[in-house]
Amino acid sequence: MKRFDFPLERVRRWRAEQANLQELKLRQFIAAKEGFEAAKREAGAEGRRVQEEVLARPRLEGRELQTLDAYLAHVQSHIADLDGRARQCEAQIVKQRQRVMEARRQFELLDRLRAAALAEWQAASNKEQEDLAAELFLAKSRRNL
Repeated sequence: MKRFDFPLERVRRWRAEQANLQELKLRQFIAAKEGFEAAKREAGAEGRRVQEEVLARPRLEGRELQTLDAYLAHVQSHIADLDGRARQCEAQIVKQRQRVMEARRQFELLDRLRAAALAEWQAASNKEQEDLAAELFLAKSRRNL
């Protein structure tokens, strides 16, 4: 019997590559969001550290307090920007998860078709082997008569 050949194998492999690509994009979005979240934590910690350092001084001038206030406003603005970017990433993550699920579904559909075709091929191959064995047995028994 000829070897198993799934006519849609190239399409199945392409769908697998597409699913992997979509999963990679999802991981990139997740990593970007985590990066924004980490940058937010760092900026907040740095702002608190500077504020504590300045306020711990025994003597402060008005200009130093103005500078501290401007710096803290800058830090808050930076944190708000990072928060906005993290929310954008979250929206992209939601969309990308849908793309990943669709790509997986399309691949799995072809994979199930391939598995069904392989099972059918194996059944036909087994039947052919059994038929051949029966023919050989009959031929041998006829020769021995």
